[in-house]
Amino acid sequence: MKVFLSAVVVLSMVVSWWWPERAAAAAKDTCDTNPAAIGKALAERFSMDFRTLAYGTIQEPADSTQNPSNSLLAIPRYLADLEMRPDLRLNLDLLDLSVKPRMKLEHRTWQGGVPSGQSAWDDDWYVNEWLARWKAHEELFISYGRENLQWGPSFLFSPSNPFFQDNGRRNPYLEVAGTDFGRLVWVPEGLWTISFIVNTDEGRMKIAGPDPFKKTYALKIDYTDRENYGSVILSHREDSWNSLGYFGGLVVTDAILLYSEGAVTQGSRALYSVKNNSSPFMFSMQQPYGNSNALKPVFLFGGSYTFETKGTFTTEYAYNGIGYSDAEADRYYYLRRKASDAINSGGRLSALSQMTLGQTVNTGLRFLRRNYILLQYNQTNIRNKMDITLRWTQNLDDGSCQFTSIVSYFLNNHLELFSVGVLNGGNRNTEFGSILDYQWMIGLKYTF
Repeated sequence: MKVFLSAVVVLSMVVSWWWPERAAAAAKDTCDTNPAAIGKALAERFSMDFRTLAYGTIQEPADSTQNPSNSLLAIPRYLADLEMRPDLRLNLDLLDLSVKPRMKLEHRTWQGGVPSGQSAWDDDWYVNEWLARWKAHEELFISYGRENLQWGPSFLFSPSNPFFQDNGRRNPYLEVAGTDFGRLVWVPEGLWTISFIVNTDEGRMKIAGPDPFKKTYALKIDYTDRENYGSVILSHREDSWNSLGYFGGLVVTDAILLYSEGAVTQGSRALYSVKNNSSPFMFSMQQPYGNSNALKPVFLFGGSYTFETKGTFTTEYAYNGIGYSDAEADRYYYLRRKASDAINSGGRLSALSQMTLGQTVNTGLRFLRRNYILLQYNQTNIRNKMDITLRWTQNLDDGSCQFTSIVSYFLNNHLELFSVGVLNGGNRNTEFGSILDYQWMIGLKYTF
């Protein structure tokens, strides 16, 4: 709430300082000082988009070794949400200022498991993104702020991005939490862009995994022409973690697009199940590759074909080199089963069980295993009213899968009805079968 109010106050001060002077200058340039001319000059410099979302969600927690009887994660059965998302921007020629304050009101109800029959209200007021960008030169831009900094063509995830594990494409109606960046962007000529990026603070992106936030520095070089594009990203974390990432795309024909994305990283800071004779479970979650110089590759290859009906079919294959091998997965699920069996035993063993299951759910890995396939069909503007996306994600190592449907229907120019459904398949000791059996969100979005 304090951050929200501070951002509004700062923006108001800038507006009150700049608008009269700039508006008078604009009016003077046109030899017109009447109030209508001043008002027009002000309106041309300030812009605002406002969206309100109201949606409900029903979901079924999986009764798995990861979350026995929903006692660890306490996932609610029903959620009702109201969100207000204004986006404000002020363009001062050489300086752009923007802020995205947010308000969220949520009601949660639990059914089944340990918290059964309970309900709770929660409200959150915050600034998800804000930015100040200075045009230092025609080719040079300097900025600082809180951003959701995304790139890359992939739908499954974006392995080339060292800052975000979530690329926001699983559910486009939920915002990815912003984190704080300083950026220097140089555009030497039309086809090339060079960016120096430093991630200074975790911001709204609270890290739940085993790896606490550390400053990360990146050099990003982009090339884009009419039919091809490519980027190279070299990044370094302050604790000596280095990564070299890339992404690129090639237009083969008007209908066919090929692309790839990936990264090679020194070691892995994720948690793995490791033999531990001092533990009552005989294993514990540790970081065996935290100081390793071994190279861990993650590669994704994809392609899309657009039909004459304008629908697009996309397929992706991802090799996740930092994920669990068969042997590592066996040790992981063995430890999870032991911890799950002991969660209600009481005393220190129960506390150790809860701590262990907290580590197994927050391993620091975007995907647990190594081989994945995505199949997707997307079609927009169906009869000028509807967009639809159908997505199938298959874990090739443990056989679990996830089906996602995203549908939006435009009732008029301002009101959109949307639905996002997720159905997970796989037994209780698989990746997609561990947390939720299904989830369905339906809501309305009003834009003005």
